[in-house]
Amino acid sequence: MALFAALFERAGRECAEPDAMVLSTVDPEGRPSARYVLLQGVDDRGFVFYTNLGSRKARALAAHPHAALTFYWPPLEKQVRVEGDVERVSDAEADA
Repeated sequence: MALFAALFERAGRECAEPDAMVLSTVDPEGRPSARYVLLQGVDDRGFVFYTNLGSRKARALAAHPHAALTFYWPPLEKQVRVEGDVERVSDAEADA
């Protein structure tokens, strides 16, 4: 996480959209899907992004609560891949 934090800080200075990331999921039928979302935060729990709970990606995550994130920062010639379990944040946090 310390390495990500350092790279993300540098990307914030050198890249147009450092918080853009590709979210990759598997739908209920096992088909992969990838789309860009925005990183809302990162802390000891992991990486936070928001989505409409009725969206295709939310349905995919409900069926298979695992995902991969990919950040690509061309000016840094770096990419970061993250894989792991996904869980919902509290309603209070989502509404903040």
